[in-house]
Amino acid sequence: MKTVGFLYRCIGASVVALGAVSAAQAGSLVVSVDTGEANGTLRAAVYDSQASYDAEKLVAGAASPADGGSAIVKFDGLEPGTYGVAVFLDMNGNDELDTNLFGAPTEPYGFSMNPQMGFAAPKFDAFRFEHDGTDQQLTIQLHGN
Repeated sequence: MKTVGFLYRCIGASVVALGAVSAAQAGSLVVSVDTGEANGTLRAAVYDSQASYDAEKLVAGAASPADGGSAIVKFDGLEPGTYGVAVFLDMNGNDELDTNLFGAPTEPYGFSMNPQMGFAAPKFDAFRFEHDGTDQQLTIQLHGN
């Protein structure tokens, strides 16, 4: 069973750049997250299918400081298509989603479309959304801690 450890290697400390596309075909995706009183680095990954999610092959990744109760990451040049965003708040700066002995996250995490959370990470269909190529904004709620 897949746990929320999906973000271990997929985001890391680096930002993955999107390919160059014309402005008429692509827009920005802005993801905002309320971090409450927690501080750290918000790490976000964009996937385009269940296969890319399972393989931890992200379309784009970004990181942003989280202080003052919120964090925002922006993905420019995102082509029209179906995507899903997974985020976690790296509170200790180790570039990984920390988990306990049972694989449950010990740092806050969330997904686009804010799906109901169970004992495993949701399937891609539960957090996917359509991006029509225009500027778009999403708000993701964090779970845990």
